Amino acid sequence: MQQPPGDSLKSYALAQLKRAMACLAWRGSRAHAGLHQARKSMRRVRACLALGELALGAGARMIDRELSKICESLSSVRDAQARVESLDRLLANEPELEILYCLRKAKRLAIKNRVDAMREEHIHDPDFKTRCERLQVLAAAVSVLPWEHINENNLASSIQRSLQACDQASEIALSRSKEKDWHRLRRRRRRLVQQHTAMESCHITLPAIAIPDRKLSTLLGEAQDISILREFFKQHPELSKQNDILLGKFLKKEFKHLSAEAMAA
Repeated sequence: MQQPPGDSLKSYALAQLKRAMACLAWRGSRAHAGLHQARKSMRRVRACLALGELALGAGARMIDRELSKICESLSSVRDAQARVESLDRLLANEPELEILYCLRKAKRLAIKNRVDAMREEHIHDPDFKTRCERLQVLAAAVSVLPWEHINENNLASSIQRSLQACDQASEIALSRSKEKDWHRLRRRRRRLVQQHTAMESCHITLPAIAIPDRKLSTLLGEAQDISILREFFKQHPELSKQNDILLGKFLKKEFKHLSAEAMAA
């Protein structure tokens, strides 16, 4: 016998919080991947709470705000890792020799920054102990939310609101084509995909709800990583003026290319 949707979503949310705490405990060469996976699990919980927002009430909104703060507090380390991964992707495309040298120099600087960012985090919160304690408190709060009030009707309403948010963000991004607009669309699309992932994991099927195209989310994510690179290396003190200009032009071209692919998608 299948569980009521609220019970399934509650179990899913608690499992993701447990996973987030476990991933934050990864050490050594896995530390950055663990932080990324922990943030991903926290976003999945937030998507799950948004699915049940109409039924879960103010308590869910409070938990969502706290999860957002924890994710944001880890964003500088995650951005440092994203810069290295993005440069790896660009280097794998075998760019011209001149830009190849520039990208390799940028990667060395990005790796140094990544090490510094993680070291700084552990100075203020050794082994992420404080964050894990906050997540434990939130898990206790999640467990007492009124999940039994969730039904297929309010789940369908939540998905429709997510779809409308995506449509609105898409219209703005297509009309203005600014980086901040693409970033907003990426966040809306990511939330929608994560809500579908939650329902799939919980074996919840809603009629007439299409599965979102994940290729678009991937393109938007890569475009956002390019934006993070552009901001970090803008007039970087350890890049020569020539490399600064060359890298800036190359990254701008890459962003436009990814944006064009996203528009086509």
